This record gives sequence, C-alpha cells and structure tokens, in this order.
Amino acid sequence: MSLRHRTIPSSLIASSLAILLSACGGESNQHDATLGLQAAPMAAAPSTPTSFPNARNNYLITRTATGFEVRDLIGITANVQVAANASLVFSDMTVNLMIGEQSKTLSATNLRTLIELYIAFFNRVPEADGLGYWIQQMKAGMTVDQLANNFYAAAVQYTTLTGYSSTMTNAEFVKIIYKNVLGRSGSTAPPDADVNYWAGELASGKASKGTLVTTMLNSAHSFVGDATWGWVPQLLDNKIAVGSYFAIEQGLGYVNPNDAISKGIAIAALVTSNNTAAAKTLINVTDTNFNLLMTAPTGSGTGNSRDCFNANLYKAGTVYRTEMSSTYTSNNTSSTETYAVTYTMNGNTTFKGITAQELVADTLSLTGIGTGATSQMKSYIVVTNDEIFIYGNVLNVKVNTTTNYVVTSSMTPPVRTPISLPVNQAYQQTYTVSQEMAGNPTSLPVHTTTESLTFLGTESVTVPAGTFKSCKMKHIDTENGKYITSYSWLIAEGQWRGMLAKVEAVDAVTVATKLSIN
Repeated sequence: MSLRHRTIPSSLIASSLAILLSACGGESNQHDATLGLQAAPMAAAPSTPTSFPNARNNYLITRTATGFEVRDLIGITANVQVAANASLVFSDMTVNLMIGEQSKTLSATNLRTLIELYIAFFNRVPEADGLGYWIQQMKAGMTVDQLANNFYAAAVQYTTLTGYSSTMTNAEFVKIIYKNVLGRSGSTAPPDADVNYWAGELASGKASKGTLVTTMLNSAHSFVGDATWGWVPQLLDNKIAVGSYFAIEQGLGYVNPNDAISKGIAIAALVTSNNTAAAKTLINVTDTNFNLLMTAPTGSGTGNSRDCFNANLYKAGTVYRTEMSSTYTSNNTSSTETYAVTYTMNGNTTFKGITAQELVADTLSLTGIGTGATSQMKSYIVVTNDEIFIYGNVLNVKVNTTTNYVVTSSMTPPVRTPISLPVNQAYQQTYTVSQEMAGNPTSLPVHTTTESLTFLGTESVTVPAGTFKSCKMKHIDTENGKYITSYSWLIAEGQWRGMLAKVEAVDAVTVATKLSIN
C-alpha cells in the first residue's frame, strides 16, 4: 500500500497557486498533499454556493463516487458536477450537501437534543445550515444549557413569529414552552399552579430559561406509554423525525431568513402525534430518491489491502516513474493536463530531529496550462511491517526561472497508514500541521485535520496503462467542519504492485497512462 493518495497537486500550476496563497498570508493546502508515492489531483476546496435559476423541484440531485450531480429536469442548463461539501442555492430553497455526513460526527443523543431545541424555542423544523453551525458549537464544547440560552436570545429577535419578547413575564415564557415542547395549549393547557411553579423557579434563579427548557424536554420523554399523556413524547418524536428529514436527509433551508422561521413553524404545526405525512407534503420535495444519509458507492467488500503494499518501492535506490492524465470539470467545461512524477527512494536522513527515509517526488508538467513547470516534494517516512509513518515534507516549487518557493510541513503526531486494513472499516486519525516557508517572515497557520481511510475491497480497474487488480480506497478529510471525499485505486498485482492506477475527486479524474520502474 502506498503512503497516501489524496491531494498533492496534479500539476505544478496548482502547486504554484497554493504557495503563492501562502506567501500572501492565506492558507496553503500543501500539508494535505499526498505525502506518499503517487501524485493525485488537488482535492476540491470547500465549495462556494452554486446557484440555479429555478425551484428545487426542477432538479434531480444524484450522489456520485466523489460528490453529486445536479440535473435540470426542464433542460435549461446542462448537468452540473458539484463537491460533496457543496452548498446549492435554488430560487426557493437551499441544499447543504455536507450536513448528512456532518450529522454523523455528533452522537445520536446530542443531535436529537439540537433538533429538540429548535422545536422547544421556535416550534419549527431546523434548517441545515443552522443545524450544522450548532453541531460545530457542541463539538467545540458548548453545553446544552448554553445552547438553550443562545436559542432564547435568537428567539426574542423575531417576536411576531415566535411569541417571545425581552419584556415577557416568566409565566408567559413558561406557557410558550408548554405549548412547543409538550403540545399543551387550549384545552390541554397546563394549570396555573404548574405555570406559577416554573415561573417561580425562573424568578428565584434556580432555573434559567435554557435549563427550564431542557428540564421540560426530559419530562416529556418520561411519559412514554402513559395512558393519558403518552401522546406528548410521540408528538415530540414525530416533530424530531420531520426536522431530521428536512434538515439532514434533504439538507434544506430557505433563501429568505423570515421564511426559515415562518415556513419552518408551518411545517411543525402540521405534525401530530400519529401523523407526519401532512408536514412532509408541505415540505414538497419531489426528488424522492435523494437522501443525504444514504451511503456513497462502495467497492467489492472483499480482498486484502496488504496486496497493495510493495516493500521494494521503499528500498533505498529504487526509482520509478508514473505518467498521469488529469481531466478537470468546472462550470460545465473540462480540461486535461498530463504530467510525470519520478520517485526516488533515498536512505535515512534527519528531519526535525527524527531519523527517517527520504522519498523524493519530482513532478514535470507535460501538457496543459503549466507545461514545462517543475516541482519537488521530499517526504520523510518510516516504514514498518505494519504501518507507514509520515513525519513531514519539504515542497519546492519553481514558479519561473528566478523564483522558488520552499514550504516545510511537520505533522504532529506523525500521520499513520496501516498496511493491512479490515474491509469497510474506517481508520481515523487527527493531527496538526505546522508550516514554514523559506524567506517568509510571517508565520503560517497551524492546521488540524481529521482523516478517515477505508479499504473498500479489491476490484479490477482499467486505465490507459493497462487493466489491473486493485485496492479501492476511500478518503475523507475534515478541516474546519468541511469534508472532502476522494477515491483511489492502487495496483495489487505484478511488477507495478503498490503504484497508483486511478484517482477520482469531485472535480477531477486522474488515470495512469504509463508506468516504469528500475
């Protein structure tokens, strides 16, 4: 198995842009580079919103191996390929494509609590973008009580829609929570004694508005199976289910902020203790096969990832070369670039006080916008019988005849890649990357990245260099709440074992056209 096959630039022009960005004080993606044996295309950065002229129901959204395809049902625009972390803006709604995966990073209990808070304070379904924000806050350490207090502060800003105000009495607040959380109003309204008790708790400081809401939510769940009040938790459960459908499964939001509240309230109002159909009808998504909680395409689910590890590639003195062709798709247009990478495995050296092997990857752009440009990546690795460790790298990009940029990246802890991975079982790790750029007096930002690597199984892959038995690998990288997914196929047989055959990213497909080894 090779070291990594993700985001090293597929051409020198991409490398140059990344380095120039660093020189101007921006972020460099070079710490996300493929620090291993093969070059892969630069993965898509977190996407800016992609706009469409018509309503959501005029389009079908289909998951692909690395992202999504948006198809115009009325034929005005061509099909559009977008990233797995893209944000789509239609004339009536927005779709957050990353919320399904993002929701899986929070425990089921905490995710349910977040949706309950929307119901408790607003009696509405959440929007995907807002839910994603609060997921990040919970993961950063914000408590449920702190979240609830923040929700109340937001609620008072929309008095006419929510019924809250900064001057409302404690009793008025309690009545709204009874209505939203417990569904009790009108003929089932709470007795004055109950309202006065909770109002007194607020007045005495024994409870805040946030803690009162969480207490009532817990109380609602205690009535499961009760002959009289069993409908209360069932109503809450149904509202949560509709909220999850709207925000997570469909990734929806509204273009207008007022619509987010008024229409969200209207949807929740149609939920009953025994029916959610009317609420889903009002949501009105006709793309019935779309569901962000559905998994992406997988591999064969059989085989052994160790078949793709070739110890000979790591012997000092080994030199081999991969010629690749990358086809990029952006804004309904495509372009192709070709480049060659020559890998040289040197012996042990010292990097930041660590003894490691030095792997040198020299890249030459053969065709395309960067024709003739060169770059060099030196990676510092330790290879054992079971794992490969990456401690850092030095990237040297030659922008023109007189200007070179040199960026040194250090990984803490070192990035680890197991040689044998169980089929369909993700291996996850988190590490930080610190960077230095020669001649740059400003410090570059420290990045924290979480990576997930999954061996999907062995399958046949055909590329211009030939047809090979290969290991299909899935890569998910998370940084600042953004998700990037890509797939790679590593050759699992013959003299080319361990070398890269193909990479699919959301905006590019890269294939091997020629392979050689000394």
